[in-house]
Amino acid sequence: MTTNHSDRQSGPPPAETLQFEAPVVLQDEVLRRRIYSPQSYAPVRNTAVVPIVHSECAALASWFPLVWQRRQGTLEFVAIRALLNEQRAQPPAARDLLPLILRAYPFVLDPSQPPAPDARRMLDDVFADAPTDVGATITTVQRKLSRGTTSRFRFLDQFACDAVVTARINEAVAGLDEFEPWNLKFEIDGNHIEVPDLLVVRPRAFEDGRLAPLLERHGTACAQMLGLHRISLFRAGGLLAMAKALFRDRRDMFPENSATTEPRRMAQGMTTSSGHTTAVPS
Repeated sequence: MTTNHSDRQSGPPPAETLQFEAPVVLQDEVLRRRIYSPQSYAPVRNTAVVPIVHSECAALASWFPLVWQRRQGTLEFVAIRALLNEQRAQPPAARDLLPLILRAYPFVLDPSQPPAPDARRMLDDVFADAPTDVGATITTVQRKLSRGTTSRFRFLDQFACDAVVTARINEAVAGLDEFEPWNLKFEIDGNHIEVPDLLVVRPRAFEDGRLAPLLERHGTACAQMLGLHRISLFRAGGLLAMAKALFRDRRDMFPENSATTEPRRMAQGMTTSSGHTTAVPS
């Protein structure tokens, strides 16, 4: 997974979307490597924007905005875990609430293929910078998959299976032309904070029945995904509060490096062109 590393004086790194760093095929000597708990890897702890599937909405919407993001010509359904690529910018109570694709890490699906049950499983060749356990080899001495491997394969397989349905719902909503930009932009202590290329469903689409054909076609999965998407947008306020606290702590530790003593401008709310309003604490 690729991230832009910054030293402490240059401030926390901006929010980035999950991107695998060096996927390798699960064969030969790779199968003898040792893996650790997902939280042992910096990308799992810190990545702010993570692709998710419809079956995760009920658990994740309680803490994170669930929206769509245009990335590399595709439309992905994502959870916004923070406004910065830094674990301390996430709600403390939700830091162990990992989306499926992170629970499976460092195992990943082949990034050259769309997520699907027949996609190839791979290993992201990254270093566990903060091991929380002694780890385990991918395969045992008997050349069988270890328990840690099989448990993470289950999470990866669930993501792969549900990703197909999620992609169909994404395409169906996009086909209605009911997306609008969601501008998640703030200025904190002179720092421009933004999660780019986000989309939400227009409020009117929920009010005039134009989503009804989608619900009939895609059933409960679609109803849950769209309903929880709308409710989850208000979680942006909590993420802004965490980002402010992180910059405030940094300012207290390095006062000479702060851009300003006080923020030049603090956003008090966020409204999209069609009326989505997100309450934001001061």
